[in-house]
Amino acid sequence: MKITELKKEQWKEIKEIYMEAFPKQERKPFFVLKHSVKSKKARIFTATDDQTLMGFVMVIPYEDMVMVDYLAVSGKIRSRGTGSFLMNEICKYFSGKKVVLLIERLDEKAANQEQRISRRKFYFKNGFTSSGIFTTGAGGDMEILNFGGQVSPERYLELQKYALGSLFFRLSKIKIVK
Repeated sequence: MKITELKKEQWKEIKEIYMEAFPKQERKPFFVLKHSVKSKKARIFTATDDQTLMGFVMVIPYEDMVMVDYLAVSGKIRSRGTGSFLMNEICKYFSGKKVVLLIERLDEKAANQEQRISRRKFYFKNGFTSSGIFTTGAGGDMEILNFGGQVSPERYLELQKYALGSLFFRLSKIKIVK
């Protein structure tokens, strides 16, 4: 398995994996992803094996931080180490920077509680820790995980504002909660 930056001819496969992996409320319109990459605000790295696209990770570097915006593995090959491979490679590639990401906050009443627990265990297994910072907004109640150092709530909001742009940041209604 190898990791490389996105090649233009991979967009169709990226979209298929993206649409399959994320529920509608967690997806940005696909053209927004493409625009973010084209404008060099975001970067997509892909994992391939024998020319087969296995998964991708979309990151947004900003100053001393990197936000993992999306990590997705093809449903055909999940649970074979592709996600861990991508995360380890990204953390190595951006060593010296704080890597942050959002996961759904654990909630015993949530319909997908088991999935939330599994997701959290996956990131912890790959070296991430809880920041102890939680957010709420249009995307729901989330927990911030970090790798390579703690990010303050203020810096995280600054990163989100950069990632989304001022208008979408306001529309997202992201707020830090205690």
